[in-house]
Amino acid sequence: MILIRNRYLSLIIGFSFVFFCLSNTLYGQKNNLSGLNIITKESSFRQDTALELRKKNAITAAEPDTNFTWEKYTAFLTKVSDTSKYIVLPLNEFRKTFNSKKIIIGLRHDLDNDLNLAYQFSETESKLGFRSTYFILHTAPYYLANPNNMAIHNQNIIPILKTMQDDKHFEIGWHNDLVTLQVVYNIDPVSFLHNELDWLRSNGINIYGSASHGSSYCYTYKYLNYYFFEDCTYPVVGQFVNNLTLPIGGKTVPMKKGKLSDFDLKYEAYFLNNNKAFSDATITDKVRWDIGMLDLNQLQAGDRVIILLHPIHWHKASVKANIESFNITGQKTSLINAANSTISVEMPYGTNKNSLLTVFSLSPGAYAKVSNKLQVSGSTLNNFNSPLIYTVYAENRDILKEWTINVLNAKSTHAGFSIYPNPSDGIIHLQFIDIQDYPTKIDVYNSHGEKVFTNLIGKTGDFTTEADLTKLPAGVYIVKCSNSEKPVIIVIQ
Repeated sequence: MILIRNRYLSLIIGFSFVFFCLSNTLYGQKNNLSGLNIITKESSFRQDTALELRKKNAITAAEPDTNFTWEKYTAFLTKVSDTSKYIVLPLNEFRKTFNSKKIIIGLRHDLDNDLNLAYQFSETESKLGFRSTYFILHTAPYYLANPNNMAIHNQNIIPILKTMQDDKHFEIGWHNDLVTLQVVYNIDPVSFLHNELDWLRSNGINIYGSASHGSSYCYTYKYLNYYFFEDCTYPVVGQFVNNLTLPIGGKTVPMKKGKLSDFDLKYEAYFLNNNKAFSDATITDKVRWDIGMLDLNQLQAGDRVIILLHPIHWHKASVKANIESFNITGQKTSLINAANSTISVEMPYGTNKNSLLTVFSLSPGAYAKVSNKLQVSGSTLNNFNSPLIYTVYAENRDILKEWTINVLNAKSTHAGFSIYPNPSDGIIHLQFIDIQDYPTKIDVYNSHGEKVFTNLIGKTGDFTTEADLTKLPAGVYIVKCSNSEKPVIIVIQ
């Protein structure tokens, strides 16, 4: 009797904490309705503090996080592969496993939209020898033969589920949207669940557990889908006050219910015995939680942890390391040459290139550095008096590409040069006006178009310099200057 009373007290405390989470949108339900993380706690829950650290260092981070990539998840799984510290299991095994000397982790995935993507996601776990639970959603497009009829399933999902279960040894669970069937689609959820579980099990898919789906209709009609089960009806959580009746068509209608045991179900995921839970449905200050925020050092032996990930948020890391767009404030033109990884930017005549602001975009997930300094679009200033190398790192962090950025000023409409005396004996004076870029290149061509003299001059502004052409035979020559479009014809006597 004392044990029962303590158990009930734990539930009350747990649901009180859940109510706090809901009112503070700790799990981000208002931002992501596909993941109502309402989890019963039997001991304290500690929110990961890595989120605050990430927000604080978002701009100055040396290497921005890859966040929702399969490779990132692989890195996490590698860390928890230490069997001396961790036991990682699907939820049906998690619920029956206790070890005060190890951290027990239950891996859960809700398949709200894309079964094929979830299958690919599962390969990340399978390759490393991990197993988890994948909850299939009966109102999702992949589950339905006709997206307009919630009562007809799609036979084509069976081979995929059997491969995941039989070959990869994952657990397949039921993602419960049953109250939604009654309140929105006028489908009897009791007979529906019996029929669907019979169909799945007759095809060799073993369904042991259910996990409540956070439908957007939950906010309209104020219910939670696990209220369908009599085992999970009490207590009411937060704003979801309709646990016995539903407001349908202006009337109050009894909520149709069943017991977990009626359907040979062993558990509801939100009522498992765990003391910590993390989910990528959590959005805090517009930042979605990801697996990199979980500080494993905060976990202790004896902790029972559930991690919920939605494969739809995750992807294979990009291998592209491109600069997709590149602009400098006040520029005239910007030309990207992807073939040789160069970018040419023309600035107005007279621009001071000592400190220019760049606005750019990179391949998804990539980041860039200049001289090992992280570049932030719209924020980082650079000196472009000489060509700069932007090193772009692909999202998978194994591939990089170096991009050369050349910034030149447009030529002045007044810039130019003149030569005197002309004709001359070969000693000429070149007078330059308004030269902005250096070095200035002087090329002399004979009447056959052959270059017979060249020189570089490292000056800017207005200046005069001398050139000795006395070794050239008498004749007519063309003098071209790199800072002037108009050549000068001279005569050497």
